[in-house]
Formats: sequence, C-alpha cells, structure tokens
Amino acid sequence: MLQRNANHEHNMSGASSNLTDRMNSPAHESTRQFVAQSGAAIFTLDGERGSAKSQLCAQMSDGRMNCTEIALEAKSLFSTMQSLNFFCTLPQDPSKTHINCQRIPSA
Repeated sequence: MLQRNANHEHNMSGASSNLTDRMNSPAHESTRQFVAQSGAAIFTLDGERGSAKSQLCAQMSDGRMNCTEIALEAKSLFSTMQSLNFFCTLPQDPSKTHINCQRIPSA
C-alpha cells in the first residue's frame, strides 16, 4: 500500500515538473523519433481523457496514415508536438476528438 501511494505521489509530482524534464522523457524521445522518421508535415493525435497513452498518426504523401502509440496523455503530446515546431488545432467538426498538427515551415 505504501509503495502504491509513493508511486502516485511521484506521478503527481511528475505531472507538475518543469517543461525541460518532461521534454527529456522517453515518451518525448519516441515522439521526436517518430516525427523525424516519418518526414510528414501533417499529424493527428488522439487520446481518451485521463488515459496515459495517445495515438499519433502521420499523414503520408500518398494519403495513408502511419500511426504509433505514445505513452503520454493527449495534452502532454499536444505540448510535445508544439515544442517540435508544430501548430496544433482542433478540427472544425465538434464531434471529432482528434487534434491536427501541421509543421511550421522554418524560415
């Protein structure tokens, strides 16, 4: 019981840790590698509220979607994508739950 409480407290403090610590996490590195390997400019991310994992999909040039599961809540994945120079928005249709992320062209 004490171990479980200690883990819960650790998770709570991890959620409030600074951005630099979060960006060095294995899940952030997985996201960075997936984005770099796909070479895509448009991604979608989706995750159930409260879930510790999300789906990240790259839209390939031929229209196919290449997806992977990332061990981050959707809001953390959203922040990670922004840190990788993506502009992320909700779709126009309110019934859709995914978030669209488009690479910001470098000057």
